[in-house]
Amino acid sequence: MQPGPVEIIQCPYCDNKFKKSTLMSGNTIGAKFWTDGKREAPMLPDSVVVSFCEKCSEYFWVEDAKKIDQVLYDSDKYSDLEFLKDLTLEEYIYALKQIDIRSDDDTFYLLRQIWWKYNDYYRKNNEAELSQDVEKIMPDLLEKLLNVFDENDDNHLLMKGELLRELGQFEKAKVTLNKISSDEYDKVKQIIIDLAKNEVSELRELKF
Repeated sequence: MQPGPVEIIQCPYCDNKFKKSTLMSGNTIGAKFWTDGKREAPMLPDSVVVSFCEKCSEYFWVEDAKKIDQVLYDSDKYSDLEFLKDLTLEEYIYALKQIDIRSDDDTFYLLRQIWWKYNDYYRKNNEAELSQDVEKIMPDLLEKLLNVFDENDDNHLLMKGELLRELGQFEKAKVTLNKISSDEYDKVKQIIIDLAKNEVSELRELKF
């Protein structure tokens, strides 16, 4: 992984500033891939798309923040500024209610992040730490996610089939997965179908 320059950006709602990391190059060495579509790649970390400004208490889309400067990644300039932080599960849930939703893609992104952040507790065997408040609202949030998948998109069909499997709706999962037309997804699709046939609802790491 080769870090790129650090961008200095300003909150869209106030004068607070953040540092934003960039990458010159990365790779998937040591990466883990999961049935819900999430990739964990230490050498190719995901960019922060949504963040929170503690100064004005607003959630914001990082792409809406104004870039005001750029420095080398090892520069001491702006050492007083914090790097952008990804949101927690609870923060994504709040963001869904409070942030400016500009398109259906925004809604999908936030709901998918909520699903993935929820599943992170199972990835790390920390599900006992999930709060009762979160557990109460997750069924409704996951139902909303089921309704915003684009069934004309094979990647969406793969994720929808997986979510149905995780919810224990095994027959619907198989029907959905069998709508996928591209052979690009054959291997992963078959893994998830086999799990559904065996009525396994747990999240699984993909190991080829």
